[in-house]
Amino acid sequence: MLEEKIVLKGITVFGYYGVSPMEREIGQKLELDIEFWSDFTKACVTDALEDTVNYERVYAKVMETVEGNRFNLLETLADAICRGILDAFPVTRVRATIRKLNLPFPNSVDHVAVVVERNA
Repeated sequence: MLEEKIVLKGITVFGYYGVSPMEREIGQKLELDIEFWSDFTKACVTDALEDTVNYERVYAKVMETVEGNRFNLLETLADAICRGILDAFPVTRVRATIRKLNLPFPNSVDHVAVVVERNA
């Protein structure tokens, strides 16, 4: 079976994630990249949306997971996103990258990223 992928890159979300009380109270902006793999052979032949994985529906599932939950760890959020996509869509693999942009470090750090990948 062929495996091609679709990438949703640079999704900006706001959520209440983190260990510190301040993060959980005021929330923060996160940036997500979602990659998912499937066999798109039929879609390439038919040119029909029903023969592929509708990335608008995947995006909606990601937003439902982000907006409907509060976790201490970005790792837990990334896992929930991956598992939600695997459960809802005909994909073989999902990778979620979550970047935390505002860090409480005294020196300059662009971001920290958590990457979680799950297979069907």
